[in-house]
Amino acid sequence: MNNSLMVYLNKRLHQNESKNHGFDSPGPVICISREVGCGGVNLANQLAVELDKRGLCKKWRVLSKEILEESARELNMDPNKLKNYLKEGDRGVFDDILAAFSEKRFKSDRKINKTLIDLISTFANDGYCIIVGRGGHIIAKDIERSLLVRLTAPIEWRTKQIMEKNNLNMRQALEFIEKTEIERENFRKHIAGDTRRSDEFDLTINLSRVNAKDVVDIICFAVQAKGMLETNKSKVEVF
Repeated sequence: MNNSLMVYLNKRLHQNESKNHGFDSPGPVICISREVGCGGVNLANQLAVELDKRGLCKKWRVLSKEILEESARELNMDPNKLKNYLKEGDRGVFDDILAAFSEKRFKSDRKINKTLIDLISTFANDGYCIIVGRGGHIIAKDIERSLLVRLTAPIEWRTKQIMEKNNLNMRQALEFIEKTEIERENFRKHIAGDTRRSDEFDLTINLSRVNAKDVVDIICFAVQAKGMLETNKSKVEVF
């Protein structure tokens, strides 16, 4: 990265930096939101490896589908049924879910949403995790030691990525993007209700202009610049 970008990021990220982060304070957590076609999990895995090189005692975890799996386990639900419920905007689908359970195993939509939110919040507060999607940026936005990242790219670039990855033609890729964006928006509504004011990020990165290695470098720099890896240390007075 050039020096001007470093100076800008350093100034931007230090605006909200606390003078002293406690060891027991929530986080650190990185939440990656992304447009369809921008990937996310592979980049998050590369980021975790790079952060682990910092030599801290805790290893970074990448969480995405694991959140749904753990939520389903706590709710004693089929993971696929839970996933379908969260993707659907029409609450009528909930009737189909209830039909699969006896009265003894009844789960309300409120309980499902609360379980999901509580689980993501627990992961975020425990720290040393990278949450990909799942509305993590909404839940972690008030955690001081958090970094909220948005990955974006022009529709042409994202369409090409999906065509190559999934062996689709252009029309199929565009339909996939539209369908998946609707599903992700429905998921976010389970987390935040009205999502119009929920998309606030520390960094927005255009993947069509930056390669994966530079993206990882930018995020690592932001983590350090924001002081997310600092902990309370004994201060020795020097006379």
